[in-house]
Amino acid sequence: MRRGILLAAALAAACSPAQPRRAFTVGLAGPVAARVEAEARRLGLELTDQPPPGTVVETAASAGKSAAAEATADWDRLRFLAASAAVRGAGGAFFRLARTPEGHDILEYPEEFQAVLRAARELAAMKPVLEGGRAIPAPMALPAGVEARAWAYQGRRYVLLVNPAGAPAPLEPAGLAPWRALFEVRSAPAETLAACGTRVCLPAQGVLWLEGRLLPELL
Repeated sequence: MRRGILLAAALAAACSPAQPRRAFTVGLAGPVAARVEAEARRLGLELTDQPPPGTVVETAASAGKSAAAEATADWDRLRFLAASAAVRGAGGAFFRLARTPEGHDILEYPEEFQAVLRAARELAAMKPVLEGGRAIPAPMALPAGVEARAWAYQGRRYVLLVNPAGAPAPLEPAGLAPWRALFEVRSAPAETLAACGTRVCLPAQGVLWLEGRLLPELL
C-alpha cells in the first residue's frame, strides 16, 4: 500500500485552500460491545446506531450461518461490499458485525475482526479523495459490467474499478500501464491481475484502486 503517497495527499489537502467537500463516513453500525466500540474508535472508525442518510450499511456476516452465531465474510467479500458503496456514490459505508455467541464479541475472533477493519480502513485511507476529489471521466476503456469512478485530487488522478459480475472482466494491459495499483502487493496493475489470454482480468467481485499523474488538460 502506498501509505506515504496517501499521507502526503492528506497533508497537502490540509494545507490547500478550502474546496467543496462531500462527506464520506466509514465505520461500524451498532450496537456493538463496549470494548469493540473502544477499539474501533481508537482505530479511527465511526460508530453509530443510525447511519446517516445516503450511507450504505452492509452486513459482515457470511450467508447461510445461524442467526445466533454468524461467521464474518472473508476479506475479498468485505472489500467488494465497501468499494461498491464508494463506486456508486454513497455517502459512506458502515459494516454491521456478525453476531457472536452470547457473552462473546468479535474481538475474540482476531482474524475476522481484522478482515472487517482492513476493508473499512482501505476506504478510510481514500477518504480525502472520495470527499475532496473532482469527478472526471473514467480514463480507460472498460468492458461491459465493470463499474468505475475517477477523480482528480491534489495533482493526481485516482480510479476505482469494481467488477460486480460473476465472471472475470478482461482489461487491456496498455490502458493500465500508466497507473499504479494501491493496496496491492505489486504496484504494476498488470502484475496484480491474473492473465487471461492477451489481456489481464479483474476477478469476479474484484476491486482495483489506481493512482496516476494528472494530465495537463485536467489541471
